[in-house]
Amino acid sequence: MLMKFALVGLSGVGINMVVYMYFIALNANYLVAACCSFAVAVTNNFFWNVLWTFRGRAENRSITKKYLSFFIISSVNLAVNLLVLQLLVEYIQISETLAQLVSIALVSGLNFLLNYGITFSEKRCKQEKEASVSYEADCYTNLQ
Repeated sequence: MLMKFALVGLSGVGINMVVYMYFIALNANYLVAACCSFAVAVTNNFFWNVLWTFRGRAENRSITKKYLSFFIISSVNLAVNLLVLQLLVEYIQISETLAQLVSIALVSGLNFLLNYGITFSEKRCKQEKEASVSYEADCYTNLQ
C-alpha cells in the first residue's frame, strides 16, 4: 500500500512541478505557484488513491466525505510545504524549483500517515460497523 501511495505521489509531484514551473514561467510569485500546483495535484492524487491505492477501504464513507478529509489533510500539508518552501528560498537561498521538490519530499510521509489513519481508515469503519451490529443485537434481545 505504501508503494502504491508513493507511485501516486510521484505522479502528483510530476503534475505539481509542471503546473508550478508553468506559473513560475509566467512570473507568478513562487508561493502562488505552489498553491495553484497544489490544487491540481491534490485532486489527481485523491482520485488515484481512491481508485487504486486504498481501493475498497472506508467503504462506509461517501466519496465526498473522503475528498473533504483528503483535501483538509492535504491543505495542512500545503501549509507545512509553504513554510518549508519559504524557508528554503528566502533564508537558505535554494532555487525555487529545487526548494519545491525538497518541500514536497519532506511532507509526503506526514501526508501518507494522516490519510491512511483518517481518510481511508479501516479501524474507524470497523468500529462503526461493530457499533451498529451491537445496537441491532441489543434491540433484538430487548424485543424478546
